[in-house]
Amino acid sequence: MRALLLVLLGLCLSLSVGCENPLEIDRETEIEIGRQGGADLEKQYGVVKDAAMQKRLDAIGGRVAAASNEPDLPWTFKILDSEEVNAVALPGGPVYVMRGMMEYAKSDDQLAGVMAHEVVHADHHHAKTVIERSMTQALLAELVFQKSSDSIRQAAGIALDLEMRQGYREKEYESDEFGTKYAFRAGYRATGLRDLLSYLHEKEGDPARITWLLQSHPPLSKRIERLDGYIPQLTGKPVGGP
Repeated sequence: MRALLLVLLGLCLSLSVGCENPLEIDRETEIEIGRQGGADLEKQYGVVKDAAMQKRLDAIGGRVAAASNEPDLPWTFKILDSEEVNAVALPGGPVYVMRGMMEYAKSDDQLAGVMAHEVVHADHHHAKTVIERSMTQALLAELVFQKSSDSIRQAAGIALDLEMRQGYREKEYESDEFGTKYAFRAGYRATGLRDLLSYLHEKEGDPARITWLLQSHPPLSKRIERLDGYIPQLTGKPVGGP
């Protein structure tokens, strides 16, 4: 079966007719990749069972997701039991915020900015694009056409590696700007994410809990500078204004 799929795929690609994006991961598969990655994360870290914290996360996450470009994705929001100051979005809608980030965010505006940033990674399909480029043609064909459990696990592994080790590099700027827009649409202050990044920037001299952020994302100073230019365009007011 796998050999037949590859033969058909080869013909499709060589003829370039009757094939629209033959190796594009569909929505159902993208959601399944995210579920697998989420299960792996929860097994590794554990989920915080705190009703008040969860209620706050659900309320903010729900508002931000509703203001996104893909409000109908099966969004879920959970807190991972880690002191790391981090948040993670997986393909198809799972969003995780580390306990350390919950403690670091000084206001709902700041937490909304962080969550909106992560929502952008999911609704702009950043991981999906990287998975399609990273997997071998044979394995990607298996994922697209057969949706085998092995190919789903490997795709989830790529998504987790992006979120937990590599980062999205230049896509982080995109997520900063669109995340700021989503949070603002949802009724939060547009400066929420920018204020949190500024606070983290002050802590760079003591990076014990933000090492991953510093290594896998663009410099905090550059991200803040770009938001300082973007926020007035979005709100019509200077960053330091009322």
